Parts: sequence; structure tokens; C-alpha cells
Amino acid sequence: MLDSIQLNKLIDLRHVLHQNPELSGHEENTAKTISEFLGLCKANQIIENVGGHGVIGIWNGSEKGSNILLRAELDALPIQETNDLPYASGIPSISHKCGHDGHMAILCGVALKLAEDRPKQGDIILLFQPAEETGQGAKAVLSDKKFKALNYDYAFALHNLPKRKKGSILCKNGSFCAASTGMKIKLTGKTAHASQPHTGNNPAMAVAQMMFCFDRILETTEFNNKTLITLTHTTIGEESFGVSAGHAEIWLTLRAFESHDFDLLKLLVERETKSIASKYSLGIDLTYHESFEATENHSEAVDIVKSVASKYSIPYKSMRKPNPWSEDFGLFLKEAKGAMFGLGSGKKTPDLHNPDYDFPDEIIDIGVQTFWGIIQEINT
Repeated sequence: MLDSIQLNKLIDLRHVLHQNPELSGHEENTAKTISEFLGLCKANQIIENVGGHGVIGIWNGSEKGSNILLRAELDALPIQETNDLPYASGIPSISHKCGHDGHMAILCGVALKLAEDRPKQGDIILLFQPAEETGQGAKAVLSDKKFKALNYDYAFALHNLPKRKKGSILCKNGSFCAASTGMKIKLTGKTAHASQPHTGNNPAMAVAQMMFCFDRILETTEFNNKTLITLTHTTIGEESFGVSAGHAEIWLTLRAFESHDFDLLKLLVERETKSIASKYSLGIDLTYHESFEATENHSEAVDIVKSVASKYSIPYKSMRKPNPWSEDFGLFLKEAKGAMFGLGSGKKTPDLHNPDYDFPDEIIDIGVQTFWGIIQEINT
């Protein structure tokens, strides 16, 4: 698909991006690098600062056809890299451990192809989205008037999948990855001297009962598919032997493979925690953080991905279960037909978000080939 000069150019680009990672909402230099690359690829239009530091490149077709949006992510993670690489992250405690550097390189590969073979039908929109890791980027892009002015009929994205055959394509109808949200539960009671706890209102018993009720919700509710409540953090009172606690905080991650289950899970956790807080005469404040919708693929789009894999002799596997992690690309699939698919990054590749993970350069060409095939499949 790509000649050696093009492929080496993309590998060099990925290594530059890998060396200079930026966290969600702070991707200014990454966006500049991408904009400069797109400028060399003869885009009809480059739109910057979309939903934050997002960048969009548009190649207009000479005839009317289906407009296709392809998306990659700009942001890195707050993880210290442990790899000894010549292109290792140069930023302490920040690194590309989800493969977004590779996803960007793949989309830039599509831009290289568009520069030499412009679309005959329909517009091709390449979106480099900010702040995927926090779940804020897609919302911000979709709310931006610069993005709202665009029309697209299909939306596609990929994500590399460690522990899967390198260079294989994986996809499924319906939910591709889970919905999730962080929930903070703040309980307010009343402090007291440790020798007279009865003069205050210690939330410890309420916290204990809530811990029990989270398991009970999962065990007694008939959800359609897998759901999960994960305790990630809790505090009760202050670090003092002389004060009976007067406040507590519980952090949870709620996760479900299907949107209906996700809504039901949130409803049940809210109802039960409020009931327990009321029982113990505690104030309660519930807030949600880093929320992700389920990414639910359209069957027509999945068939397109499957057809492309067959035509290019790319190994294809239909997934039985969704991925347990979350992605905000699902919001784009509420606006248009489309799909997210997996690109196997190797059975020996460390897991996503591990400090020794690194995106394999060998799969860049297959990612470009698949996206390019999708464009041809829709508009020919």
C-alpha cells in the first residue's frame, strides 16, 4: 500500500510524536506537528483548534458522494515510560502508552495517499481529536461550531489491540467497547472528640454498608450483559487519633457493555447510596467524571470493514465480546453510521497503559490499507 519512502516518513513521524507526548487538553505542539504534516498533503482545508487543540484535514471529492470521517487521537497518558528506546519519551511522567502516536501516523498515511490520489466522490475528513483519555474530547469537538458546519455520512476509527495477532482486524456488531464513568460519592456528617463519638455523626458505617450494596447490586440485578463496579479510592475523616470522622469520600468506576445496562447501573447506585446516606442522616453529593458512552457499531459499517479485510487478504476475526475499556468515539456513531475496529498489535506486545508498551511500527501500513479500503468500498 505504502512505498518505503512513505512508510519511513510515517515511522519517523510516530517517533517524533512518541518523543514529545502531551496530556489531554494540552496537545498544542502535537496539533502543530499534525497540521504541518497535513499541509504537505494538499488538503483542501485544514481546520485547527477544534474542541480544544483538535485538527481536521479535508480533501474534497470532484463529484458528490458519501462524506467519510476518519478519526485518530492526539493525547498521551500520565505514565513514566520504562522502555529504553532511541525515541523514548522526553517528557517526565508522560508517554504514549495507548498507541495514539501510531493511530495518528496511520491517519497521516491516509493523508499521504489522498495527496497522490484525490477522492473522486465525496469528501474525506481526517479528524485528530484531543482529550480522548479523559472522555472530554469527542464532546468538545461535537459542540464546536467549526465541526458542526461539516457533514459526514460515515465515521470510522481504529484502536490497536495488544495480545491479538499482529496485523489482524477485529470487529463486531453492536457494542465494541464498554460505557464507563467515574463517580465520586461525598458524605458529610459531623466530627466529634474520639472519646465522645456519639456527639458527632461518623460516616464509617454508611461507607461499610455502601461497599456491601455495590456487590449486591451486581449479584441481584438481571443486566443484559457484563457490568462492573470498581472501588478505586476511599477516605474517611482525617489522619488523627483524636477526632471521630465527620466526612468520607468514595470513588467508583461504573462500567457496562450496553447502554441500557449502563443507565440502569447508574440509577441503582445513585438510589442505594442516597438511601443509605438518608438512613444515617448524612449529607451526600454525587458527581460524575471522565464519562464515556458505549461505542456501538452499525452492522452496515462492520460489513464494510469485513469486506475490506477480505479484499486485501487481511486476517479478520469477529469479536464475541466487547472490549472492557472505554472510548469516546461512540458519540460520533450517534451522529452517523460507522464502526470502530481493532488492529492487532501482537501477542507479545505489552498491554495498553503498561509503562513498557510501545506501538509497533509494522502495523502502520495495514492500518492505512484498511482505512483506504473503506474509502474505496463506500465511494466506488
